[in-house]
Amino acid sequence: MKKISLLLLCILCFVSCKKDLPVEDCPEDVLSLDPTIGDNNVLIVGIDGFRSDALTENITPFMYGLSSRDDVYFTPFHKTEEDTYSGPNWSSILTGVHYYKHNVVDNSFKGSRFSTYPPFQYYLELAYQHINTFSITNWTPINTYICQEYLDYTSESTLNDSMVFQLARDVLVDSFSIAPDVLFLHFDELDVAGHSYGFSPQVSEYANTLSKIDVFVESLFDIIEEKRNDLGENWLFLIVSDHGGDGTGHDDTENPHINQTIFFSQHPNLNFTPNYITNQTDLAPTILDYMGVASEEIDCKMDGVSIIK
Repeated sequence: MKKISLLLLCILCFVSCKKDLPVEDCPEDVLSLDPTIGDNNVLIVGIDGFRSDALTENITPFMYGLSSRDDVYFTPFHKTEEDTYSGPNWSSILTGVHYYKHNVVDNSFKGSRFSTYPPFQYYLELAYQHINTFSITNWTPINTYICQEYLDYTSESTLNDSMVFQLARDVLVDSFSIAPDVLFLHFDELDVAGHSYGFSPQVSEYANTLSKIDVFVESLFDIIEEKRNDLGENWLFLIVSDHGGDGTGHDDTENPHINQTIFFSQHPNLNFTPNYITNQTDLAPTILDYMGVASEEIDCKMDGVSIIK
């Protein structure tokens, strides 16, 4: 394993790692690449604990407006895993397989099978030797257990949401030595507010935290738009959450405030499958589809489907 320490904001370093081929009963064939794809880019914004009915014009004016755009796929009924902990859901989001495959059933990550069902970035790294994959997270287990072994650069330090945003902004506007091609972000303070005060748009601490994140998301989207318009870069913009919440928890798996959350996919020139209700396993195959990466192994392993038509 090769480690690279990079000083940025005086608080972070990233890890560069070699990837090991996963072992699985599915066929291990050569990845096929779509030669028409070119150098595509992806930004995924993960927001922990996003209850769907908190997406309102008053609380989240940017994301509320984004949800109704013609170039956006949006659903407030995005389905979580049966276990509504963060560990199983972020694992399913990043791997494209359900919890009974990756075997993460709580936040301990004990018994995880990421060597068999790696995060989608593994396949991107295997397909494109030049690609730079980044993960910047507030909740460190995402990087420690899921991403660190398979991505080029993962944040190691404990960050708050403002630090996640600032670092993301810095790497996107090229004040970092290596520009990300695929960037995953994770904001956690909404979940913290929910556990502390209540998961509800009527709870001021929860609503105010979500409003702060909405400002971050708008700023990130503006950066992506500048890259599209000024540099000709081809970015897919995604927003996803792991679960909602009710009261101060998210244990009731039958509660729609908990087992349904939000999902956005935005691109100015793509068509998305209409009237389809996504689940946690659909993000990974959507990204691989967008990046032109396919194989029988991926089709065999992944449970989700691409929402790109």
